[in-house]
Amino acid sequence: MVMILQLILVLSTLISVTVPSEVLGLVGNSVQMDIQHPIPEFKMFLWVFNKNKNILNYNSKTKTTKRYSAYEGRVELNEKNYSLKLKNLQKTDSGLYEAKAFGDVDRVVAEYRLSVLDPVEAPVLTLQLSRDTCNITLTCRGHDLSIKSSCYKEMCEEKEVTSPGGITLSLSVNGSSIICNHSNTVSWKTDVLERRKLKQLCADEGEGSVSPSAGVSVCLLKIVLYSISLTLMLSAVITVHVRGRLIKSS
Repeated sequence: MVMILQLILVLSTLISVTVPSEVLGLVGNSVQMDIQHPIPEFKMFLWVFNKNKNILNYNSKTKTTKRYSAYEGRVELNEKNYSLKLKNLQKTDSGLYEAKAFGDVDRVVAEYRLSVLDPVEAPVLTLQLSRDTCNITLTCRGHDLSIKSSCYKEMCEEKEVTSPGGITLSLSVNGSSIICNHSNTVSWKTDVLERRKLKQLCADEGEGSVSPSAGVSVCLLKIVLYSISLTLMLSAVITVHVRGRLIKSS
């Protein structure tokens, strides 16, 4: 009867841990994997990678933890709940992780499938002007993805594309900002353009091609020319008057 109960217990445990839980990590960061099922009485507790690479083990009799050389300085075991913390993640850490309790009944009490991803690159958001500066083309680029969006004044098309590898590039408008966002499932980076810049470009177009400083220069030039003309006219009048008096006196 005892053997039957133990067999049922083992079978139920195997059934419940057939599908590993998916875990995502970022290169250089840490990840924690907790126990998923009740732990029976055990003599040895083991975390193992890809079925055949030991990470660490805990001896319940001596209450000591042994870390294997490949993970020395990178793993921590919580001796109260037996969760595993893996630090300074690398792409090569991607794979299957299992926690096993060995005693009268050997049981897998946790199973995870870890995927370690690189952080995304910072995107670049640029604008291209047309003859009508109220119509502007924005380009959002991130790695091998690109989005073009047409804007009129401050209003821009919102767009998004996703690569087969799960990397997303999006261009969105949020309040006073236009945001180019480059992301995957564990990281994101943005480039931001203030909407008032588009409004200013359009306003400058409405004021014409002459800048305020140029306008001042034109005005000053007109005053100078007018003064010169007036001076020449006055000089001509004086000259005629003087000649007339000379003629009379002679």
